Amino acid sequence: MKNLFKMVFFLPRLIFRIIWHLFWGLVKTALVIAIILFALAYYANHSGSDIAQSFSGMMDNVAAFFADSKSDDLQNKLANLTTDDFTYYSGARWTQNSATVYIETDVPALVSAYEAALANWNATGAFTFTIVTDPETADIIATDYSDSSSQAAGVAETEVNAVTNHINHVDVKLNTYYLLNDSYGYTMERITHTAEHELGHAIGLDHDDHQTSVMQSSGSYYGIQEADILAVQQLYAD
Repeated sequence: MKNLFKMVFFLPRLIFRIIWHLFWGLVKTALVIAIILFALAYYANHSGSDIAQSFSGMMDNVAAFFADSKSDDLQNKLANLTTDDFTYYSGARWTQNSATVYIETDVPALVSAYEAALANWNATGAFTFTIVTDPETADIIATDYSDSSSQAAGVAETEVNAVTNHINHVDVKLNTYYLLNDSYGYTMERITHTAEHELGHAIGLDHDDHQTSVMQSSGSYYGIQEADILAVQQLYAD
């Protein structure tokens, strides 16, 4: 019986010992490799020999490979990035060509962008925005959000009366995750164009990818154009 118990427990103990030795063998190997790489890196950065220079070049190539991988990920994200994801209500508009706006964000760059965008739209004469200090009296709330999972640099959430097709309220939001991240290349001018684009939706405009327009669905490379002014005038013609 005693021999039987020894046989029963022998195999699990043997397997455990093998796994234990393998684990510590891998740990020791990893430590040795790390020490060697550290020593080689130190040597490459503190020696002018040909071997050191060769190793330094090899490390630069490895670093460049991983940097290119990250760059490719960024390029893919940039390729899919749009100005917004807007739900268009055909013909929806305010009862008149004017609306009040409360700037809710406290991000200085976005406050400046909103103020410039509102002034630019007002300068067209096609629509008038009035900035108010009380959000309760505002037709439009201009604010911000941060969402890395979204592919949009901004959004205009519009509430429309289904019976009259008149706009009741709009929340305009600029996505700080993209607009304030240098990796995505948004200059102050493009941030302002993005604000103009979202305010164009707040007026009642849809995307326009058929001509040069602030309402192009991606990029925010253009400010308010004559085509945009004409579109607002037509929308509020009667």
